[in-house]
Amino acid sequence: MPIRHRSATFLAILALVLSGHVLSPPATAATAYNSHRGPNYTDRAVLTFDDCPRSLSSYESVLEYAEEENLGLVLAPTGDCVTRFREEEDEDIVLLARSYGQYVINHSIHHRDLRKLSCAGVAAELRAPGVVTNFGRPPFGGINKTVLCGYQRAKMQPWLWTVNPRDFLGKSRSEVVDYVVANGRKGSTIIMHMQWRGFSPRALDLMKDGLAAKGIKLCRAYGGATGRITTAPAKLPARLPC
Repeated sequence: MPIRHRSATFLAILALVLSGHVLSPPATAATAYNSHRGPNYTDRAVLTFDDCPRSLSSYESVLEYAEEENLGLVLAPTGDCVTRFREEEDEDIVLLARSYGQYVINHSIHHRDLRKLSCAGVAAELRAPGVVTNFGRPPFGGINKTVLCGYQRAKMQPWLWTVNPRDFLGKSRSEVVDYVVANGRKGSTIIMHMQWRGFSPRALDLMKDGLAAKGIKLCRAYGGATGRITTAPAKLPARLPC
C-alpha cells in the first residue's frame, strides 16, 4: 500500500477513536482463553473426571467404552493416584488413558488447597509425580493470584468447569446423569469424579444419549474427528480437536 494511503487510513481510524467510536477487534483476533471452558472452542460438551478410580478394572472399562464410542474424556488424576497404581498395579494410568485417545490433565500431587500455598509451593504441586502437561485443574477449583502465579511458573493453564452435578455427595447414577443432561449445554465442561457413580460405561452411555436428544454432541477422542483414534499427546493442543 502506498505511504499516503496508509497515512490516510491511520488518520481515519484516529478520528473515529477521538470521536468516541470503539472499533471492533479484527475478525482474525484470537479468542480469549476462558478458564471455565478450557481449550474447548467447539460446541461439543466435554465430560471430565477428577481424582482417582476405584480400581484398575473400572478404569479400563471406561477407557474401552470411550474408545468404542469415540468419546474424548478429560481425566485429571492426582499424583498420589498415579503413584498408587504404579506401585500396586504396575500400571501407568496416564499413559494407558492416552493410548485410548483420552486427554489427561494435571490435578496436583496431593489434592491440597493451592490457595494456602506460595507461588513456588503451587508450582511444586503441579510437577511430577503429578501429570506433567500444559493444562490442570486446581483442587476445589481454588483460584487466586498466587495460584495463577504457580500455574504460570509451571507453564500450565488452569481449566475449571461450567457444570457440576456434585456427584461427590454420594448421588445415585440416575441423579448424576439427570443433572448432566438437564444442565449440559453446547461447549460445556462438566466435572465429575472417577470414584463416584458417573464414571461407568452405563452412566456415560446415558449421558451421551440424553445430551444427544437435546442436540448436544460430546467431545471426540484424539484423532476421532478424522475417524482414526490415536494416542493423545502429553501436552494438549491449544484448541482441543473435539
